[in-house]
Amino acid sequence: MTDTTINRLLTWPVGLASRLRVWIWRRLGMQIEGHCRLHRIRVPRNPWDIALAEGVALDDGVVLLTSGARASSPRLTIGARCYVNRQTMFDASERISLGADCMIGPFVYITDHDHGTAPGIRLADQPLTGAPVTIGRNVWIGAGAIILKGVTIGDDAVIAAGCVVTRDVPPGARIAGVPGRPLTPAAKGAS
Repeated sequence: MTDTTINRLLTWPVGLASRLRVWIWRRLGMQIEGHCRLHRIRVPRNPWDIALAEGVALDDGVVLLTSGARASSPRLTIGARCYVNRQTMFDASERISLGADCMIGPFVYITDHDHGTAPGIRLADQPLTGAPVTIGRNVWIGAGAIILKGVTIGDDAVIAAGCVVTRDVPPGARIAGVPGRPLTPAAKGAS
């Protein structure tokens, strides 16, 4: 047997399980284009509010959480050929969109809302306030980063591990720290 044949035999069960998961999520209403690789992901509710483009790969423990009344278009969209590493959480009540060719590290948290903190009102009764999050094409988000509501991240940006992004990030920028600040100026015509 050749190495190629052995590798195919070893990966066949994984590919079959992924295809079965894609089939199940489609039946539950998730919009999945073409071939995607889905490991053991969690979708606590509203799978119909999620759209995955061709070639998306979601690793073990990725959480796709959407909430609110059924929307006319998906609240959470992940662009073509994106890779999302293990234990990352998308928490969408407004809209989160991820452009094509992005890489998301493990343990990243991306949210489009937060809770109110007005005095005199029980925390559990505080209203949510939200604003859409837009992540451009070819963006790399490092392990443990947090992307907060209302942020737009431009194409070709890099977000360092552990960074907390509270403001818009220009295309091509390199951002690090808490809160996130530019490491270098955004490159003109970044690719």
